[in-house]
Amino acid sequence: MPTTSKQIDKHQALSRLQALCARSEHCSGDIRRKLIRWGIDSTDAEWVLQRLLSDRFIDDSRYASYFVCDKARFNRWGRLKIAAALRAKGISADVASAALAQLDAEQSIDSLTDLLARKLPQIKAQNGYERRTKLIRFGLSRGYEPDQVMAVVRKLLANADPDDD
Repeated sequence: MPTTSKQIDKHQALSRLQALCARSEHCSGDIRRKLIRWGIDSTDAEWVLQRLLSDRFIDDSRYASYFVCDKARFNRWGRLKIAAALRAKGISADVASAALAQLDAEQSIDSLTDLLARKLPQIKAQNGYERRTKLIRFGLSRGYEPDQVMAVVRKLLANADPDDD
């Protein structure tokens, strides 16, 4: 992909970003980073961003809502990992918490149970303690809350082999 040294102005940037946002959902943080990468100065970047916001090409609450649903359903991320990803994207805390409120706790537990049940046969462990530790670490790395992970691991290992603790 050849790089061009030609500087684009704010109107060209607006046009490109409108086309981009019409194709897929983006948050204001992503767009701001893209404008900086394009070399648009801060006042022009702010003008472009405000135009995109006022024309509803960008809506952080809409983006956060879709992001939460997608990451929970398809990537099977937990609440903590999704919240961290939203913070990294520059989504405000109140918008993120409103989007995270959409998550169903029961569905989250079911997803975690299925995830850990699929992981259990893949774990190579010499004893029950090591198996439990690896399962817990895996559940936590997916962003689930520690008390949820501990409860599901306890239940799975009790069902799998009650003597191997």
